Amino acid sequence: MGALFGVLRAQIEANAQQAVEIFTSEVPEYEASRRDVIDRDDMVDFAVFIRRRTLDLAANGRPLEENDLSTFAEAGRIRAEAALTLASQQRVVDLHTGRLLHEIRAASGPNTIGDLLRLVGWLGAQGVRARAAYLNGYLDGADPPNAVAGRMELLAQALIADEPVEWLPVDGLGVPMSDRYAVSVLRIPSPVPASQRHGVSHALADRRLVTAWLAPDELVILTPLDGASEDVPLEQVRSTVVAIGRACQVGSVDGVIGHLAESLSLARGLSRVAPLEDKPARRYAVADLFAELSVAGTPQIDTWLGGFAQRLAAGPSLVETLYAYYCHDMGRLATASALIIHPRTLDYRLQRVRDITGLDPASTAGVRILSVVVARIRARELF
Repeated sequence: MGALFGVLRAQIEANAQQAVEIFTSEVPEYEASRRDVIDRDDMVDFAVFIRRRTLDLAANGRPLEENDLSTFAEAGRIRAEAALTLASQQRVVDLHTGRLLHEIRAASGPNTIGDLLRLVGWLGAQGVRARAAYLNGYLDGADPPNAVAGRMELLAQALIADEPVEWLPVDGLGVPMSDRYAVSVLRIPSPVPASQRHGVSHALADRRLVTAWLAPDELVILTPLDGASEDVPLEQVRSTVVAIGRACQVGSVDGVIGHLAESLSLARGLSRVAPLEDKPARRYAVADLFAELSVAGTPQIDTWLGGFAQRLAAGPSLVETLYAYYCHDMGRLATASALIIHPRTLDYRLQRVRDITGLDPASTAGVRILSVVVARIRARELF
């Protein structure tokens, strides 16, 4: 056994105690009110077990054994039966991983490079198996509705993080796996309470939608595209907006598995500039919002556009009129019909836009500027 392994072995008890302190301070469910549910001594014993087995197996280049994985799974099951949430368990797993790496780094020295590489390499390969066993054990111990919703959430999180999904038991979920996914991000104007997010997740899991909350005001949907109708992603978006019960901004990007993190990043950006709708007209993609996305990153231009927005606010229904006008490709009769007004009334409103902005809505400059202004207003980014 190398020097690094010897140092870490001498620190097992102290490191385990400190790890549990971090869990109880960083995760609310592990604080004093929960200590009668998950005994602190049991938590310390589990933390000791993890560190001892890591050192024993890594030193000899051996993988985790089935008994080890069963121990991880049993620990996860106990947490589920104690009614700890999946979110708290994911947080604990993240804290545990970070803590182990910190302990290894702190114990390393100039003559321990070989041991360091061996340990980190072992954790990279076996950490995924340990995490999978723990979380699957947790989901096995959860009641069926929570288990299905939890596995849907873990599947979504793994896909958008470009992580392997083989460790997830997806066969029983009734969700087809795919090489391509529509990544749709729904942004809600204000945070959704935890209890409501929980209910939404269960309702969507019942419909076999692969979703995950990215934040209290942000949810992602992953729709398999292989063999699916082009209408399916929009249908899933609309049904999710109904389940949330609030108007949302939607940004959507089609991506390939292994590169969905990039698709997620772009979809999140699009959702921030998309119009706020209670029934999204479309899955707003780059082609719909590239100008708005560019403008949103330039505050000076946004301020300049705000001047046009203020002028439009002075006229009756001008923003609504321009939105309909551009949605109908500037067709006069179609726009008037959609607004349920006489074509002459439309003409009057468009002339009013010309008078107060100095731009002809049908001109190249008018389309370029006013369509972006309207989009920014509807996304609630101006005013």
